[in-house]
Amino acid sequence: MVTALRAESRSVLAALARPRRVTGARPPTWVGRAGSHCVTLVQVGIGSQAVRRALPLLPTTDVFVSVGFAGGLAPALVAGDLVVPTEIVWEEAGVLQRYAVPRGLRDGVERALALEWGKASAGGALFSSPIVVAGTSAKRSAAERHGAVAVDMEAAALAAHASEQGVALFALRAILDPADLSLERLPPGLETSWAARARLATMPSVWPLLATLWRCVGVAAAALTRSARAALPAVSTDSRG
Repeated sequence: MVTALRAESRSVLAALARPRRVTGARPPTWVGRAGSHCVTLVQVGIGSQAVRRALPLLPTTDVFVSVGFAGGLAPALVAGDLVVPTEIVWEEAGVLQRYAVPRGLRDGVERALALEWGKASAGGALFSSPIVVAGTSAKRSAAERHGAVAVDMEAAALAAHASEQGVALFALRAILDPADLSLERLPPGLETSWAARARLATMPSVWPLLATLWRCVGVAAAALTRSARAALPAVSTDSRG
């Protein structure tokens, strides 16, 4: 499993049995169990470039999982809603690329999530963007251009690698910021830069937005833990899907 953020890693680790950190591993790596599966969790950082840098360090596996938060593009999705995409889409040299998530992988995960939540998770396309899609107009444009229900920044690089390796991949995403919530006023680099966080003290106009986002993080993190605990043991390790 590949995550980008510490909050995502913590959420997934809470769903694993006997998780332990791999001493000295870079990027940060943990191992644990989900049902009968042995799971390796690697926190690579934000964006496709971070994923590509980590690819040579990823262990051999039966299934790749891109797991974490996503921005909502479909208006009906709210913070904490689950997305199990049917496909991952991205642009490469101006050409639209698509990775179809194997149906066999999705079926088991979707059944487990439906039993846990009492409703179906959202399907559709996950758009994997090279840049942050923060504003409401940018989210609408991404939804219309790609027919996507949610957006992330890491799944494309992992999907391309999975295709090259002949290993199946699926994504499990919890909505963090809904389509109608703009994050444009927040300074960039909040997750990785202490300087960016310090600047928030001098920006009282964004404090209400920050409070809203903090609540969304809590909701999305709890949903990701609950969903990972239910879904990961149901993953088929048959990489043909």
